[in-house]
Amino acid sequence: MTDYTPEIVYEMPVQQYVTYNFEKSAQEVGRIVWPNNEDQHYLKGCYWSPDGTCLLTVVRGGGMHICELPSDLYTTDVVMSSRPITALTPAVSVPEHGLIYDVCWYPGMNSSLPATCCWLSSGHEGPVHLWDAFTGTLRCTYRGYNAVDEIDPALSVSFSADGQNIFCGSKKSVKIFHTSRPGRDYVMYDVSHPASCIVASHAQPGVVAIGSWKNTIELVSQSDGTFRHLCKFQGHKGGITTMAFSLDGFKLFSGARKDKEVICWDLRVPGRPLFTLAREVSTNQRIAIDLSRCGRYLVSGGTDGKVLAWDVSQNVSPQENMQMPLHSDCCNGVSLHPTKPILATSSGQHHTQDPLHHSRTPTNCENALCMWWVGNQQEDPDLITAIIRAATNS
Repeated sequence: MTDYTPEIVYEMPVQQYVTYNFEKSAQEVGRIVWPNNEDQHYLKGCYWSPDGTCLLTVVRGGGMHICELPSDLYTTDVVMSSRPITALTPAVSVPEHGLIYDVCWYPGMNSSLPATCCWLSSGHEGPVHLWDAFTGTLRCTYRGYNAVDEIDPALSVSFSADGQNIFCGSKKSVKIFHTSRPGRDYVMYDVSHPASCIVASHAQPGVVAIGSWKNTIELVSQSDGTFRHLCKFQGHKGGITTMAFSLDGFKLFSGARKDKEVICWDLRVPGRPLFTLAREVSTNQRIAIDLSRCGRYLVSGGTDGKVLAWDVSQNVSPQENMQMPLHSDCCNGVSLHPTKPILATSSGQHHTQDPLHHSRTPTNCENALCMWWVGNQQEDPDLITAIIRAATNS
């Protein structure tokens, strides 16, 4: 196919403030489960689109899927306790059976502008793909090459804050593509260790954080088409897997594999953590963190199936966390809706199989994509009346 992508006009997102109620039990409002077979189709993260209309997830060996937000949740501010759980179905599916490393939404995605509805994906031994979120078709590819002119797969992908550039982190470099020019035209920035995670700051355009498998984070500034080194952080015990900039751009939150701490870095005083947050991460799997659009709450998954939430609005370590045991298997993906108090989670991990069935302990494989209402809830008066009548009659 011809490498072409239409010109995309970026619109700055409108600031939205959402009222969360993490202290109260989260109410499940949507779910879809992938069956576990010999291929182990567990999920690998979930990502709300920037306009909040749909949810993207990656299934190991089962491609990428987009589920739409249930229609009744668009306008409501309160959910009844009797609301049934919506059975989610993929509106768009891309049957990519190879190993997918990373995905990323276009930051100016708006469903009323079809040209902006797209996402990136990187996979094993392949180029970076740009997919159409309406049809699931491949729009174009961005191809990076190594010193012997072989395809250099991207371990991580990210758009710049304005959506004009694409950052592709590989083993020895970060390749910078212009979004409107697919192909092999790029600028390269050398790195010392594989770039496992990349995130751009929206508050400070041009500032980009590059995490590596060597537990280091490099802060760079984009200028003259490439990167300029600013500083480097080191404090994690494992390779960096997830990062998020604060709303004001002065803080950076990071998490790593086999590391039970989320570190908050003060970018005004580089090199020293501002505080740390405890979470359960006992495997090499990528366990995501996400920051609310208002900048007040940070949420994290965990290998124990719990979702933790902290109020990080102050420059001191939160005194306590809010725990939500939402899954019976590893919760690897968390994503807060941009305009509604809805938390999306994904669960699943690789389980060692016993081909001779010697083990008598059943393996719990959940492999679920869920939506949880973490805002105001209201008891259904009809349901309460029915319960009272039933109790009276008995």
